[in-house]
Amino acid sequence: MRTLAPDLFQRRFSDLVEIGRARLPSAAPEWTDHNAHDPGITLMELLAWVAEAQLYSLSRVRRDERAAYSALLGISPHGTQGASGLIWSDRLDPNSPATTFTTTRVLPEDTVVEATDGGSPTFRPVHKLLWVPGHIKKLETRSAKNRVTDHTTTNARGGLPFLPFGEQGGRRNVLALTFECRDEAGLLGADRKSASGAYWSIGVIAAPPSGGAATDATAVRSDHSPLTATLVTDSGRIKLKIASDTTSGFLATGALLLDLDNVAISPREFTLELRSAGGFSRPPRVLRIEPNVIPIKQGQTIIRETQIANGLPDWNFLLDVPGLRFASGEMPVTLEVAEAGGLNTWEDRERLSESGPDDNVYELDPVTGQITFGNGVNGRIPPAESQVLFTYSVSDGEEGGVARNRKWKVGGFAGTFGVNPDPIAGGVDTSALLEDRREARRRAREDHALVSVPDIAEAAKALPLLEVARAWVPQPPNQAPRTGVVPLVALRSRPNGEEPEQIPETAQWLNAIRRSLSPRMPLGLRLMVTAPRYVEFLINAVLEADASLRPAGVKEAIEKELKKRLALVETTTGAKPREPGVPVTLRDVGAWLRATDGVKRVVELELRGTDGQKIDNAVVVPRNGLPRCLFSRNSIEVKRPEPGRSR
Repeated sequence: MRTLAPDLFQRRFSDLVEIGRARLPSAAPEWTDHNAHDPGITLMELLAWVAEAQLYSLSRVRRDERAAYSALLGISPHGTQGASGLIWSDRLDPNSPATTFTTTRVLPEDTVVEATDGGSPTFRPVHKLLWVPGHIKKLETRSAKNRVTDHTTTNARGGLPFLPFGEQGGRRNVLALTFECRDEAGLLGADRKSASGAYWSIGVIAAPPSGGAATDATAVRSDHSPLTATLVTDSGRIKLKIASDTTSGFLATGALLLDLDNVAISPREFTLELRSAGGFSRPPRVLRIEPNVIPIKQGQTIIRETQIANGLPDWNFLLDVPGLRFASGEMPVTLEVAEAGGLNTWEDRERLSESGPDDNVYELDPVTGQITFGNGVNGRIPPAESQVLFTYSVSDGEEGGVARNRKWKVGGFAGTFGVNPDPIAGGVDTSALLEDRREARRRAREDHALVSVPDIAEAAKALPLLEVARAWVPQPPNQAPRTGVVPLVALRSRPNGEEPEQIPETAQWLNAIRRSLSPRMPLGLRLMVTAPRYVEFLINAVLEADASLRPAGVKEAIEKELKKRLALVETTTGAKPREPGVPVTLRDVGAWLRATDGVKRVVELELRGTDGQKIDNAVVVPRNGLPRCLFSRNSIEVKRPEPGRSR
């Protein structure tokens, strides 16, 4: 029988005092009075008393109390978490179900998904799914000004990034996906009842963020989406609920799960319209959009595993399948005992010593999977020969990952179903007290308030998915009043190093930065995020090239040099971005042009504003502004030397 009152700590008051006294001769040889009346001994006894109280308190902290303390630092105790990913149809396989099947299928949550080459753990869909055979007939962006951009060919080819919601990602822009089913019964198939509760998935492969930080997969909220969905048919428009969105509004690779339960008809051809009511924090850039992607998660659920009680005190055993999977706040195991009155559900307690003789409780070690019952004094003993039933979920944690580009088979489909373009990853082992404590100390040390100027700038550039390429806090003038407002100037990255025609720092993007950083600002300070004050200008130049060189090649070198000199953010070429407030002079531009290889002389050179007015001498830039050259509207003409002119 186990000890009813275990010795929870080894050191007592007298032990701690003796430890302190024993160290005095070596630590303080001149200290010779070790009697109780000595103030130093009194202080030592006080510290021993406090230490004893703290040791006792820590040893009595319950699991829920530890969880509450760790939650203050954003740490939640959990079991194993299965690796997850997406299975896409294989475009290179002519026998793929996406190409050959003609009937709608329903995939239950217990459908087995596994790699065809074996050696990997099994996976299951994250939810009951509806798989609809068919293809995207048209994929286009419709702007607020009724401008239509067709992405059908680009999306079908894959690999080339495109903007599904336009260059600015405005709230009135719409992504329209027209889908044609091969099933004669349409979207929901012939058996409408079996499709009830099933979600239709839309997979998205997002282009990698250009600058800034990537997403943290563990931070993605799938229960909230900035998007709204509408199904458009010949009969009318039907609003759809987005049950899950792991794409963060098409900013990250993931899948949308659409709830079709309110769709009463089953059209063969329809259009799915997606839009963001509040606009996007930045315009999404994607490589591929495809329906019928299967989101999977590694693991399985064990239903009513059975043990026969022996009727002895402290009966314990290990669960048959290791690797308990549960989220923070969830019950890891559902335990039922078959008694004379039927099935009774027993409760999990951290310590059986705190339970009474009639309490239907058990003790679970989530790391080892061991279950222990009471001894008749602390917790009831299950009746002898009674059936004890356990229901729980398991996964392989970190060991459940699978490399990219593996072929997969799915229950209900013959042969190979598809591939995973990205690794199946994200598995986590059961959290342990030591690891949680280590993570808590790290967060307490690193996740501090944004006090200094470098803290604010670095935190802005570290925001995931927002592509913050550059940020600084301008110093206020000496005479400026202190209002408690901290200004932050931020620049978005330029994909491919090209300066866009429209200013990329939208109001939604700036507000997203402010919302993310404001909770970390000290009390009494308010963060204001703005874009730099741009001064836009054009360069018109006529140049003469060396006779031995092609003018087109010289012009290309000139444009490359100008982009390097006028870069506003860091580029892959390593060009240093321009400092705020520094003007662009006519003399500087002329020197850059003359220094370019192949330029013999500058015939004409002028700077003009976007209104066409000529700029004399220099483009004047305000204190926290930047010069923004619209390269697409520059006029650079390179000529060969005139006949008869000396070389």
